[in-house]
Amino acid sequence: MFKVSVRYAILRWVPVILTAVVAVRLFDIQIVNHSKYVAEAKESRVKQYELVAKRGEIYMMDGEEDVVPVVINERTWTVFVDPSYVRDKQQVQTELTKILGDQMDTTWEKVWENMRAQYVEIAHHVNYDTVAAVKAANLRGVGRKETSRRVYPAGQLASQVLGFVNAEGVGSGIEGALNERLAGKNGTLKTVTDVNQVPLSIGDDNIEIPAQNGDNIVLTIDENVQRKVEKILQNAMAQKSSISKASALVMNPQNGHIYAMANYPGYNPEKYWDVTDASLYTNRTTESTYEPASICKTFTYATAINEGVLSPDDRYFNSGSTTVDDRTIQNANGTTLHYGNIDFREALNYSLNTGSVEALRRLGGGKISKQARTTLYNYLTNNFGLGAKTGVELYEEAGRIVSPEEDEGNAVRYANMTFGQGMNLTMLQVASGFSALVNNGRYYQPTIVAGVVNDDGEFVPKAQTEPTRQNVVSEATSATMREMLVGVRGVNGGAADLPGYRIGVKTGTAETYDASGNYTSDRTVAGALGFGGVNDYNAVPDYVIIVRLDGNTLLWGSYDAVPIFSEISNYMLQYLQIRPSN
Repeated sequence: MFKVSVRYAILRWVPVILTAVVAVRLFDIQIVNHSKYVAEAKESRVKQYELVAKRGEIYMMDGEEDVVPVVINERTWTVFVDPSYVRDKQQVQTELTKILGDQMDTTWEKVWENMRAQYVEIAHHVNYDTVAAVKAANLRGVGRKETSRRVYPAGQLASQVLGFVNAEGVGSGIEGALNERLAGKNGTLKTVTDVNQVPLSIGDDNIEIPAQNGDNIVLTIDENVQRKVEKILQNAMAQKSSISKASALVMNPQNGHIYAMANYPGYNPEKYWDVTDASLYTNRTTESTYEPASICKTFTYATAINEGVLSPDDRYFNSGSTTVDDRTIQNANGTTLHYGNIDFREALNYSLNTGSVEALRRLGGGKISKQARTTLYNYLTNNFGLGAKTGVELYEEAGRIVSPEEDEGNAVRYANMTFGQGMNLTMLQVASGFSALVNNGRYYQPTIVAGVVNDDGEFVPKAQTEPTRQNVVSEATSATMREMLVGVRGVNGGAADLPGYRIGVKTGTAETYDASGNYTSDRTVAGALGFGGVNDYNAVPDYVIIVRLDGNTLLWGSYDAVPIFSEISNYMLQYLQIRPSN
């Protein structure tokens, strides 16, 4: 009887106790920790995915209106293995080795070293046929995801200009400098999934922030001009082994657009990691400063003419050398040539250092005073934009011009600066300042971006470029300098020009420093800077060209750089369809 009563009591209280436990649990779930369990439930059925933006492609101009792609995206895939889900290791290894072959980026020992791992990438950037074979093999624990890679249809063309971006987002050229515009912005998809983690299109918790694809950027560079200029540089180096590196830049002085920005040798940007000489990544037209030498005499003469202290027909006595403080500055071609009372046209024609130093003296009323140095400094920096970044859409160096307020900005340095020594500039700075000098005094910020290709595949040019500075020099000074430079061309390579055009040029030859910090002719930089266009002194030139050759022996601007200038100039006259005069 007692045992029956105990059993009855237990049976009576068990449901009560269970009910109480359930009630307490429900109270905990629904009241005490309600928000916690709601969040956990949502997390189990709501997944967040990253919507990857498409990287913008890069185009070059092909004439005035057409564009051609030079950096495109190729659809590829990454193959991965989930070791924790694999049942038959040998089957997976055998089948994937057969399909992937040398596309494997790792070893099977590394794949299987942690069987708890859920994601091990084994091949990257495989093509459609390969990934289709992987899919057809239907191997448990093997997956694939879509990716893309950059492809350069034009090969090494403009490699330093186009550049690359590595996995860390560090790069060079347009790819690096405009990475943010090209990369776009990834989006987010937060959505309810089914039991197989497949996103569903229903649910109040669904949130989609679309990816913003990168801009398809069109460069001002004309593919035809770029290819021709690179070929000219390549041929020049093949003909003269003493040229170690060659660069040339062609721009439009009427708007600051860059037609070509060439460096030779180049590299293959699709395999940039194989480059052993990191200097090949450098775009020497914007990232490498140098002393341009006598081509800078154009800026000195323009300053003195614009200030009204010198005219081309003024005369001075050339003894072959001049003394500045405790230094003697000599002409590069010796002390006897053009000796005597000569005009400044002759001084510029034959690149006499004494002429440019005399121009500086005249800025100071006959001596290289603080006033003379300050005037030249202001023209070089504020007017012509030398010694500072230009603002072009690329990585660039600022260079430096020593101010007369510094101890180093003394008379000797400024005398040397009149013929391009004692300063550090980039080719783009010099070409941009020179463009303002010959285009009636309008400084255009150089640009390498012409516009974009929109989603409909149409080229949309950016707004018309306006000058950033007016009256760099007067129109009269600009016309005078054009005339003087055409005169220089007459004694420096003019016979190579096509007839019926107006070509002006100035050359320069600079010694570089040796290990002791002294100038040496064992390593030189030869250059040529000039313009071309219709045979009309009142017309603004159609193009500006600057050439730079680095040599492991003595090079001369007149003998080595001028032929390159001439070949590029003649090509531009024909390519731009500029009509010769009768």
